[in-house]
Amino acid sequence: MQNVKGIRNQQRHNWVKHILGILICVSLCGVIAWAQKNGSENKQEQTLADLGVTEAQQTQLKALWDLKRQKYIQAVDDLKTLNRFAKDSLAEDAEIQETLDKFRAKRTEIQEQIDGIEEELIQTLPTRAQLHLTLLGVLDNGIPRRTTKAQTNKKSGEAPKPSSEQQRK
Repeated sequence: MQNVKGIRNQQRHNWVKHILGILICVSLCGVIAWAQKNGSENKQEQTLADLGVTEAQQTQLKALWDLKRQKYIQAVDDLKTLNRFAKDSLAEDAEIQETLDKFRAKRTEIQEQIDGIEEELIQTLPTRAQLHLTLLGVLDNGIPRRTTKAQTNKKSGEAPKPSSEQQRK
């Protein structure tokens, strides 16, 4: 009889522990959901106008962004051309050098335009707007734009070594 009562008490304690664990999980999830809800209500989206950016500056920012996009698209196209030269063993060195010089000249010209527009914007934009635009990557923040996932070496699982161009930057 004593054994049966002990077993029943033990079973009741196990059920109580399970129910208590479930209640703790439910209450913890409720607190997390409440905190997320309150956190999202407190966030207010800021527009460029809220940061003090004028219409003329917004036009300059759009031109800057379009120029950066154009630079990226042009670089991809140029790299395709350079890749064809790399695979073509019959290509003459003079033709390759001419193509490389054009590629570098275009890249330098577009970068100078971007730097000029950024410098002008930095002189006129409010400090808060400069901060937000730098964080977003509209103004140069030193981090190259990531358009695709970094490729990894399938055999070793390591990321590829940066090119000499990326190391210089």
